Amino acid sequence: MLNNLINRHDADRLLRKVRRLELDPVLAKLRVRGGARVVQHWSQVDPSLTEWWAIPAVVRRWNLLMTGDADISFPSYVAGKHFAPRTDLRGLSLGCGTGGNELLWARTGAFGLLEGVDVAQQRIDFATRAAAENGLSDVLRFRVTDVNQMAADGERFDVLLGLQSLHHFDNLDETLPRLARLISPGGTFVVDEFVGPTRFQWTDGQLAAANELLAQLPEERRRLPDGRIKRRVVRPSRLSMVLDDPSEAVDAAALLPGLRRHFDVVEERPYGGTVLHIAFSGIAHNFLDQEPHTLALLEKCFAAEDSVLADVGHDFVAMVCRARGAD
Repeated sequence: MLNNLINRHDADRLLRKVRRLELDPVLAKLRVRGGARVVQHWSQVDPSLTEWWAIPAVVRRWNLLMTGDADISFPSYVAGKHFAPRTDLRGLSLGCGTGGNELLWARTGAFGLLEGVDVAQQRIDFATRAAAENGLSDVLRFRVTDVNQMAADGERFDVLLGLQSLHHFDNLDETLPRLARLISPGGTFVVDEFVGPTRFQWTDGQLAAANELLAQLPEERRRLPDGRIKRRVVRPSRLSMVLDDPSEAVDAAALLPGLRRHFDVVEERPYGGTVLHIAFSGIAHNFLDQEPHTLALLEKCFAAEDSVLADVGHDFVAMVCRARGAD
């Protein structure tokens, strides 16, 4: 309806919230607009165990596709191949959230200082505590700031990190060159990003593959946190996406072409997610254990995605880039 501006699933979700007496949060979102809604959304700091990134076997799959070795993480791979022997790099991570990714990069030993910036003070506070608890306060610092102002002020970094944050940026042909100005001459832009459909408007091919995968999973593996069984994947309406977080995948489909257009790509490693990301959404907590039967089932899921990637493409990519014209 209206290019999927709204759909019947919006009514179903609203009815469930009314039945659970959760209407007030929905109405509150309608009262908060634009950037303030983005900040409100990202002020929540509780990590989700219901999404695919919580599954240890999925993380090992990422490692394999990104680095060629399931036991080597992307940060370790990049530090060893592209940063060594430097141990004094100055880095900036965009949209750092609660700092989980930044802890991994700080532990590589490549940075003398790694700063993380975000829009939500609650997340910055959480990240600051996490850095202290992990003994990394001398390397990691976090702050709420405007990256556009940082560029205007002439701040420069040896390494710029875009870790699942760039797909929240719009006006990419203006934004990406502005981000390039944050990189020192000869510096590096490291990207680990969602580059799939804008506003999660999944393609018909994705939906068909994801729903075929879901149909093959045992019912107990498809149980949502509220007890319902996930029967199928649906394409979210554009309105529901905007109400939840106006920045989510706001121009995601243009991100990969934009990166290739504005930066010199040194290395590009796609790692799927086109099926697994949406099939596992909301039910990943049912796959967290390391039991043999769980791992065997996950291997079947991985094979199902691999079988269609040539047709449906990759929604996630890891890249190492340099600012256009850099040595």
